[in-house]
Amino acid sequence: MSGLAVTMIQAYVYRRRTTGVIEYLLLQRAAEEELYPRLWQMVTGRIENGETASAAAIREIREETGIEAAQVDVVPYVASFYFEPDDSIHHVPVFAVEVPAGAGVRLSAEHSTSEWLEYDHAWQRLVFPGHREGLRVLRDYMLTA
Repeated sequence: MSGLAVTMIQAYVYRRRTTGVIEYLLLQRAAEEELYPRLWQMVTGRIENGETASAAAIREIREETGIEAAQVDVVPYVASFYFEPDDSIHHVPVFAVEVPAGAGVRLSAEHSTSEWLEYDHAWQRLVFPGHREGLRVLRDYMLTA
């Protein structure tokens, strides 16, 4: 195994409806994407050279959704996965940002559609264990009073 890499982030964007119900923004990868076409996910992306993970999360949220986040919260969870092409294990810091209920979404070409979903529906759409667990930790440890 060639090494351990921290080169990516994942970030959950969520909102509270006036009823108090929390909805999570999920994005569907475009069919043309080489890696995981049509996969539902939260915002994900690479950390650029000289960039902190939290700065990467803010940038990726803006690039993938058009949402301007001044800051993000650190979710107390680090996702991990094995990447076969370069024989590496990646640890992925997880972040979250709450946006106003009426926040608009402007997708990048990387994604074909987006949906705001309550927890159970969002959890069902996510397929990777690290994506699901990040969502659960956000809900259970940060959003449940």
